[in-house]
Amino acid sequence: MLIEAVDHPIRYRFPGGEIRLEPGRPVEVEPERAAKLLVRAGAKVRAITPVMHPGDRITWTRGDLTVQQGVVDCLHTDPDGTGWAFYTVPDGSWGVVNLTYVTTR
Repeated sequence: MLIEAVDHPIRYRFPGGEIRLEPGRPVEVEPERAAKLLVRAGAKVRAITPVMHPGDRITWTRGDLTVQQGVVDCLHTDPDGTGWAFYTVPDGSWGVVNLTYVTTR
């Protein structure tokens, strides 16, 4: 998960190391660690959603735990903020995936 500081740089220490977060410079943080940091730091840090564009290749894990790849055709965001990517796979078929499940962008 990408995390960045909101107003001022912040240093987050954890067993085995530390991370320095700065505004405007997102850092990739392990999901479990990022969730804890978001709770502990409150409004001092935020999660960043990477920008995705049509033509980008994405990877996600399906419900049956297989890994799937496709090329983004278009993006949609529901009124509640849920993001979706409509994609095409190499055999020409298409589908849609909730952006929550996309692991590489």
